[in-house]
Amino acid sequence: MELYELKNVFDAGGLVSATVSKAVLDKRFILIFKTKSNGAVVMTSQRESTPRLFKTIDAAVTNAHKIGFKQVTVDLS
Repeated sequence: MELYELKNVFDAGGLVSATVSKAVLDKRFILIFKTKSNGAVVMTSQRESTPRLFKTIDAAVTNAHKIGFKQVTVDLS
């Protein structure tokens, strides 16, 4: 889901938590959101339906904050 879609779902109460995680086989990071129905959603880029990759943890956290999250988990495993 893109940023604006995630914000709408968050405002409707559909997102529970946000986690910054390392992308597989990459040095960048992705944002994963846990939904109210115990599913997981990855933030996608605007131009493609692939996961959006962030160069820094700070950039990923900033986007989670734009969606509305006040607390974000960072998972480096």
